[in-house]
Amino acid sequence: MRKLFFASLPFVYLLLLLFQKDLAMVGDLGRHLKLGEIVVNCLCVPQTNLFSYTHPGFPIVNHEWLAEVIFYLTSLWFGLNGLLILKMILVIASASLLYHVALKKGSLFWVTLFSFLSITLFSMRFFVLPELFSYFFISLFIFILEKYKNSHLERSERSRSLYLLFLLPLFEILWVNMHIYFILGIAIYGFFLLETMLQTKKLDKKILLIGAILIFVTLINPSGIRGALLPLTFTHNYGFGVEENGSPFAVLTPNSTNSNLAYTLVLQIIVFEFLAGLFAVGLFFKEQWKQTFHFGNGILAVLLGLKFTRCISLFGLFGFIPFVQLFTMLEEKIKTKIDASMQNSIKTILVILVGIVVVIHVKGIFEYKIASFSFVPSAENASVFIKQAHVHGKIFNNYVVGNYLIYALYPQEKVYVDARPEAYPASFFAEYWQMMADETFFNEQVKKYNINAVVFNVALEDPTKSRPFLLRLLNSTDWVPVYGDGTITIFVRNNEVNKDVIEKYAIPVQRH
Repeated sequence: MRKLFFASLPFVYLLLLLFQKDLAMVGDLGRHLKLGEIVVNCLCVPQTNLFSYTHPGFPIVNHEWLAEVIFYLTSLWFGLNGLLILKMILVIASASLLYHVALKKGSLFWVTLFSFLSITLFSMRFFVLPELFSYFFISLFIFILEKYKNSHLERSERSRSLYLLFLLPLFEILWVNMHIYFILGIAIYGFFLLETMLQTKKLDKKILLIGAILIFVTLINPSGIRGALLPLTFTHNYGFGVEENGSPFAVLTPNSTNSNLAYTLVLQIIVFEFLAGLFAVGLFFKEQWKQTFHFGNGILAVLLGLKFTRCISLFGLFGFIPFVQLFTMLEEKIKTKIDASMQNSIKTILVILVGIVVVIHVKGIFEYKIASFSFVPSAENASVFIKQAHVHGKIFNNYVVGNYLIYALYPQEKVYVDARPEAYPASFFAEYWQMMADETFFNEQVKKYNINAVVFNVALEDPTKSRPFLLRLLNSTDWVPVYGDGTITIFVRNNEVNKDVIEKYAIPVQRH
């Protein structure tokens, strides 16, 4: 009973972190839902940027279309809250698979202790986004490969377990059409293959064949070779700096303009950097090097986390089992060298340190009043206003609000930009920033595209760039503010098209 109690504690923590306001609607979810709707209705996968009037024919690789279809159908059948339930199912399933594997690799104490730290990192990406499916597939690949590794030596049992490996290419076909992390399936299998070769001193042709099939099936996506190579090329066209794709060391610098700096981010980065250093301890033990499969996955996750802030969550998955293995091994080594009371004292100190991390994390949830089964509001009210007030025509919007405007207004209206750097020429974003900085250029672009409204998320934009631009519009007789809710501000062009809107909704402004 006592063991069951301790085993359940990490899952209580996990559930608590899942009951937080989800930021996905502020981010990419709106666009994902709209793309899912389009795929279902046309039974096709768009290969160009449909949503922008600035670059409607720009080629894209829609590598998440299957996840988008699942999201759309879930929201259609069960409402938006159904997506939150789907998120919980995928996260809990991912954690449970790894927890099951970890219990076979080490003691319950270390499994429980590192569960808390891994969940802390993993929770960095608890959003309704396609990468949820990647987390599930990562855990499923590890679970299946461990199942194979633990199979009995009898030929019949070994033959049956080999069929498990043939499931992996089938899952990879789904994965390559759901999220860009599909390349991790190949990496996971690669470390498994390397460990098998090192242990058996030979190359199993059947296992190698499955690995070759695994690579080949990544071509089964709407974009073919472009889609298969996307993880290696996705930043080649980036003209917009995405801070979650930057190093965690850069995120916390004074010069950072990260608009998603949640209360947890500092804690998670500190925990990651500490664990990454601790993980290096394993480099000094031959026993860890023999565990090429899990240790290799952990090293890969450390390197990805050091390069991309968003990949810190991956270390929560990949680092969990190696830590359990390492500290279970260390405990066995020191048992004969220090007495039981000293061992218990060390464990007590570690429990207190982990407890401090958990308390800080949980405390923040209630301090910031984000414990809720809901989405953080985006531009819902502003979109309702646009429809009810009959604001029509091309919109100049900022990067962060584009996704929700697509969800709410497409196909009736298109956006200037949305949060996909890869869906626009890299040079385009120089024009985007120039629109805000240069009044003459802005006026030229207004005439070029016949822009009729400006819709800005003022809460999640760099104020040093957006505030001078918005103040300029306020002081201009060419533009009239008609809506503001503290998050979204809307201006319409002062012309005959907007006469009725202005008469009814104009916000009085004292110009200077």
